[in-house]
Amino acid sequence: MLTPTTPTDFFRRVANRPGAVWLDGGDAQDGWSIISWSPTRVCSDPNVWPEQLRSALVNQTKSNSAAPFHGGTIGYVGYNAGAHVCPVPRHHPTLEPDVWIGEYEGGACFRHNDQTWHLTGSKSFIDRATVVLSEASPNITHQNHKPTALRTTAREDYIAAVSRIQELIRTGDCYQINLTRPVTLTFQSTPNPVALYETLRRESAPQYGAILRIAPELSILCNSPELLLEAKGNFVKSDPIKGTRPRGATVAEDALLAKALHESPKDAAELAMIVDLIRNDLGRVAAIGSVSVEPRRVTAHANVHHSAQVVTAKLAKEKDPIDALTSLFPPGSVIGAPKVRAAHRIREFESEPRGVYCGSIGFVSHCGNVAFNVAIRTAVVSPDEIRYHVGGGIVADSVPADEWEETVDKGSALAKAFTGVTRPELVF
Repeated sequence: MLTPTTPTDFFRRVANRPGAVWLDGGDAQDGWSIISWSPTRVCSDPNVWPEQLRSALVNQTKSNSAAPFHGGTIGYVGYNAGAHVCPVPRHHPTLEPDVWIGEYEGGACFRHNDQTWHLTGSKSFIDRATVVLSEASPNITHQNHKPTALRTTAREDYIAAVSRIQELIRTGDCYQINLTRPVTLTFQSTPNPVALYETLRRESAPQYGAILRIAPELSILCNSPELLLEAKGNFVKSDPIKGTRPRGATVAEDALLAKALHESPKDAAELAMIVDLIRNDLGRVAAIGSVSVEPRRVTAHANVHHSAQVVTAKLAKEKDPIDALTSLFPPGSVIGAPKVRAAHRIREFESEPRGVYCGSIGFVSHCGNVAFNVAIRTAVVSPDEIRYHVGGGIVADSVPADEWEETVDKGSALAKAFTGVTRPELVF
């Protein structure tokens, strides 16, 4: 019998080991957490990221374990890496590399619905993970760090950019452009990234969350609600999100906000554009006639409602899940439509690079399972600084001032976890 412990406790025990990672599906239906550390190899070459991920699919292993990960690759592919698989423009580099992909011998996998641990991979990894399960968890101080400064796009500048994008849309240049703004918080001393992530997941439980300790003083924290790709065997799924409303203060108000989102023609059209783009992206690698779309639905999260729509397909015989990932990359829901043209406009409108943000975080397992999120609600923690972005899709009937408020709503969980307030733009 394995010693009872939570993923939070387990990750504390390994967080300072090289390349410690936690893929956190705690709020997803039948969600799993995957924790691993000490990768045997790390790839940061953006020219070979598809091949690096695909290497985990060679000589696939079979297992009776229900766990999704049996050793393989875990990491992220940043927004800039999309230029290596799609004719989209690059931005200048960020502190974090364009890609970070580690090869891991196994995983400590936790199924949240029945709170059971499943240790997978090599015997040596399982032995090490068994020892970790028996260890005591270190205490982590959740200090109330306050930023000394905040830097972001001014509200009036963001609204003006939305208006200029709408002019382009009216001329037929694009149908939708996803506009984002960076938020950079400066601190006198760097808060503990593990404590920050624990606070973040309490503010907003993740469906596709992650913390990646990619260097001793560089961590990626992610609280994404969006799935870019899930693959099991020859079947693949994407679940794009478009349309946002805040959560209500009462049950009645919350229900009205969700109803307004579901009945909004503007939000339905915004999602339909991206769903059509994803259908086309998957259609390039799918068996003919296999791409299908489920009905649009509203999903509730800790701080917002979203509308979403599942797209599924069966891969063509000569294609694998990495072909599906590269066909979807960079993620259309955070670019717009048409994808390539919208990406060029984003390069013109956004002065600061996205980095890992709007890329994808996930895993490729030796058993053939693949899952990658859309890296939204994502922050980079470096010495004395935290950087994250917020944004939204702009369409012809967007209201510029409302688009600004949507960025605030989307960033509220990150802001609360990092600053103690949900609207730090009004404080600093």
